[in-house]
Amino acid sequence: MSYGSAEEPPPTVAARRGWRLGQANLVRIKRRQLQAVISRLLESRTVVARRDGKLHELFPIGIPSREGEALRAWVRREAAASTIEVGLGYGISALFICDGLLANRHRNAWHVALDPNQSAGFSDVGLQVVDEAGAAGMLEFHSERSEIALPRFLSSGRSFDLAFIDGNHRFEGVFLDLMYLGRLVRGGGVIVLDDYQLPSVKTAVRFCLSNLGWGLEEEGAADELHHWAVLRTPDAPRERNFDHFIDF
Repeated sequence: MSYGSAEEPPPTVAARRGWRLGQANLVRIKRRQLQAVISRLLESRTVVARRDGKLHELFPIGIPSREGEALRAWVRREAAASTIEVGLGYGISALFICDGLLANRHRNAWHVALDPNQSAGFSDVGLQVVDEAGAAGMLEFHSERSEIALPRFLSSGRSFDLAFIDGNHRFEGVFLDLMYLGRLVRGGGVIVLDDYQLPSVKTAVRFCLSNLGWGLEEEGAADELHHWAVLRTPDAPRERNFDHFIDF
């Protein structure tokens, strides 16, 4: 995605200054549109699906505003240009992530989202609200399970600056997401998890902290149903013996 013309900045100083101002204004306009959709969804708490006319209650499935603001802050703090999300759902987290990407002003910012239940379970509402926010051009969507898509991304050499996990909350699902995303996120990158209050999520995280040398950067709680954790991967994978294991 490019925020305006795909051409390179003009050669003269004055022209470059005008070009940069134009780009900054375009980003502000896009962010205002996106933030207006976020505000509308947080206030109304419902959305009618264009695909089938069903009324959907956005919460408690969608992340609350406090968690969304924390997620956006991490996207900005990491100066992320490429992000990935497991579990698009109603699209609330994707909107906050895309807002952070726009704020970072990378010309080709990109967000990848996975959700095999987007159509059947959510009536494509996640895709709908991203489109209404004007952010469809920076979204790459895959209607696949993460354990199918993530290995393919890894084998094709893809890399991301930040990941958000809010998909399958069973232990094995979270564990697999962490294992693959730990390789897909750049060294020293960040992985954010929702529902950290669940024993299945917390146990999967404990393995990464105790055995892989990951760091716990932040814990937070928006309400009793939405706790989050922010993990940082090592700059390089920890060297481990073939039988290395620390009980967690």
